[in-house]
Amino acid sequence: MRDAGPEGLSLRSLATSQGTSTTAVYTMFGGKNGLLAAVGAEADSELAAAQRQVLGGRGPLEDLRMLARAYRLWAVSNPGLYDLVIRERHTPHDALLEVVDALVDEGIFRNAPIVDVASSVWASLHGIVALEIAAWPGAPSSETYFEMQVTAVMRSWLLDASAADRLSDSRAG
Repeated sequence: MRDAGPEGLSLRSLATSQGTSTTAVYTMFGGKNGLLAAVGAEADSELAAAQRQVLGGRGPLEDLRMLARAYRLWAVSNPGLYDLVIRERHTPHDALLEVVDALVDEGIFRNAPIVDVASSVWASLHGIVALEIAAWPGAPSSETYFEMQVTAVMRSWLLDASAADRLSDSRAG
């Protein structure tokens, strides 16, 4: 499930591999959709934990860059689970909201609704990561494209040129 999407999941094969019956899956989860929802919720928690793990102490610009990198790493390492997460998640994770809130509070990002800014950043991350998974798996240039996209989306929300200088300094990390 980590590598393949939900389309390839067979309840019969899964049940057999776990030494149980499809009846047990239906009893516990209500069927394939319930199982996929439960797996997706667990995967979403894993992704949120991977992001939260990288936060702290470097300032909000670097935290945002580290958060983005953690998002990418988790997604490309778990493309099947990432597919499930994206199907169910409709808002940015709390860690992203918190970092964006700090960027706006500190006057680094323009003053705008936090959910709007975080959703813009998240949509950009999702787009570049989805392309990497679907079109550029394992391509050496994919990390470069990712870093360029992260810098571009961060730059688009900066309040002023002095913040752009700090963004350039944080890119080396």
